[in-house]
Amino acid sequence: MKSKQLPLLSLLAVLAFALPSQAIEQRTFFSVDKSKSFEATLTGYDAGKKTVMVVFASGKKKSFPLNVLSKECQDYVMSNKDLLIIAKSVRLKFKEVKVKGGGEGIATGYAIEVYNSGKRSIEDLTLKYTLYYRQGDLEQGGTVAKTKTGTLTTGKIYDADTLTVETSTVDIVRKSKPASGGG
Repeated sequence: MKSKQLPLLSLLAVLAFALPSQAIEQRTFFSVDKSKSFEATLTGYDAGKKTVMVVFASGKKKSFPLNVLSKECQDYVMSNKDLLIIAKSVRLKFKEVKVKGGGEGIATGYAIEVYNSGKRSIEDLTLKYTLYYRQGDLEQGGTVAKTKTGTLTTGKIYDADTLTVETSTVDIVRKSKPASGGG
């Protein structure tokens, strides 16, 4: 008869990452005289041409001059132009990192490779992450969902450059409890 297995901790399930979300939320835009409005998500701003790019809920994309928007909407675009550049320029790659410790645990986290594909440097990009995992109890049985959150700052990332930062770790333990009782 095989023994029953009960993991003390199960492997990390998900890593959540969030670039600043202010620039990618749907909002109401108003015309200069506020007689017209539309719902869309700001997706870009071309400083040279002074044009705004948005996408509607239907998926349709549209570009138009910044000066057709109300003062408040123009301020919104200008306050988010750097975030838009970051959102389009930064690419991420995740790699699980395991370090065997002295005890039963394996410190497990992620190395996040941050690539700046843009044409200008980005300074102090903040990465917020959440590690999701389950922790079990060999004595009582069952598992409990847990999270560990953290924030990383990249420092300066030059154009066409890659930087790697690492999350904190969670000790992962794989342990089995032999079957007990008869049967």
